[in-house]
Amino acid sequence: MPGKTKVNLLPKIDFEDTDAGKLLNWLTSAGRWIVVLTEFVVICAFLSRFYFDTKLANLFDSLRQKKAMVNSMANFEQEFLLVQEKTKLIKGILAEEQKPSAIVNQISQLIPLDVILNTIQIDKNSLKLSGNSLSEQGINLFLAGIKRQPNFSQISLGTISQKEFSPGINFEISAIIKK
Repeated sequence: MPGKTKVNLLPKIDFEDTDAGKLLNWLTSAGRWIVVLTEFVVICAFLSRFYFDTKLANLFDSLRQKKAMVNSMANFEQEFLLVQEKTKLIKGILAEEQKPSAIVNQISQLIPLDVILNTIQIDKNSLKLSGNSLSEQGINLFLAGIKRQPNFSQISLGTISQKEFSPGINFEISAIIKK
């Protein structure tokens, strides 16, 4: 066997001093830092997951408790809204309603001395009066007094009659009550 020869595959000049060697050296050192920083970010994300999982579990518990509270108050809320709606409806009805006592009081102040009312009929929007008067002048005064009132419109004198053995004149007056 002939003598052993040594084979050296490395270049004769220093590889680190060449441009390719400098680039390769920079890439390996920068790559190491990139890998370290990436691992740091991954470890931080992994550790922060425990914090956020705990916070999320607490939020779900709080949400479940609040949902149960809202569900328990749902019946009360529906009853409250129903009562509120009924109250609003009653207020509307009471606002539209004319008090018959106020109308009767107003009419009683207009009656002359020689007029006697037999019936007073008050409906939702109408008024009907029937009575007796000793004179035509009493009916005229009473009718004029009703016409002066702003609460009444479309006032009409209905039937006028006189019975044979009855003193006075029978009359009927109808009017519409304004709101």
